[in-house]
Amino acid sequence: MIYLDSSVLVSIALGDPRGFQALTLVGSRDAFTSELSAVECQAGLSFQYSTAPSGLPIAEKALNAVLSRLHLIQLTPAVLGYARTLVRRHRSGIGLRTLDALHLASAAEVQAQLGTGVIEYLTADRRQHSAFMAEGFSGELMS
Repeated sequence: MIYLDSSVLVSIALGDPRGFQALTLVGSRDAFTSELSAVECQAGLSFQYSTAPSGLPIAEKALNAVLSRLHLIQLTPAVLGYARTLVRRHRSGIGLRTLDALHLASAAEVQAQLGTGVIEYLTADRRQHSAFMAEGFSGELMS
């Protein structure tokens, strides 16, 4: 099983090389992301197409197709509480940001439900990668 953060989902929606690499790595495995990914990815796509908005609908369609194949993790009180703990733990050292903490807490929720060592992660964000590693997850930083 694998957790995809928004940086990877935007790459897939844009059809860039990291997106193709991510799809290959995911393969037929069950994939998860936070329910916040739809909003975070929309922000990324809207920024990407701010000067050429005619391309946005195609990217949104690609994003929706990817999201429809993922298991979405809800932002429950437990996930929000753990995200807060993660910010406290990693803000000064790693510079963990709010949405990154929510992704990490969402992946931890899946791990808690399914068992230790079951879920890996994919990210294109160095800070996110550092936080996942600091919390004992295995996965890959896509470059």
